[in-house]
Amino acid sequence: MRGAPPARLAEVAIAGRSNVGKSSLLNALLGRRGLARTSRTPGRTRQVNFFLVNERFVLADLPGYGFAVGSTADRQSWGPLVEGFLRERPTLRGVALLVDARRGLESEEADLLAFLDSVELPAAVVATKRDKLGRGAAGAALAALRRRVGDATPVVGFSARTGEGRDALWRVLRGWLEGPPRAGTSDRL
Repeated sequence: MRGAPPARLAEVAIAGRSNVGKSSLLNALLGRRGLARTSRTPGRTRQVNFFLVNERFVLADLPGYGFAVGSTADRQSWGPLVEGFLRERPTLRGVALLVDARRGLESEEADLLAFLDSVELPAAVVATKRDKLGRGAAGAALAALRRRVGDATPVVGFSARTGEGRDALWRVLRGWLEGPPRAGTSDRL
């Protein structure tokens, strides 16, 4: 991928719709307010942004899909950028796919999960904005997601505001980061 840092450390990608809360999740996950810029206008991320964490691994914030600002040509160019990154990045260990807990899994997310499966890249579904639902509705939303994605894909409820789900998500990410490299790639760590 042109312009990307050298592929030398294990990486995890953060993917999802433009307004799903990727920047908020990154800030909450890393405990660094303002590290990833949040905006009231969805779709501000237009390239892959890399965050080096403790000189040990990298979190890659992928451009959002769905509603986003920018020209149609800009939005259409993001698809090949993201697909190439997911298919070819040798140090990529997994993808945290963010979905709005209130909306559930939509066709774009199902398509991305199928693509990740086809390139043998593990995924986890992270249901963001969990705090915007009551306890019963949140439990039902997570159960519906688990039924939809199956047992092989972890589902984590997450709230950037309260920190709920942070530890559970870190457990998933650590498993990927400490695991073996992708099949068909050399371990450059």
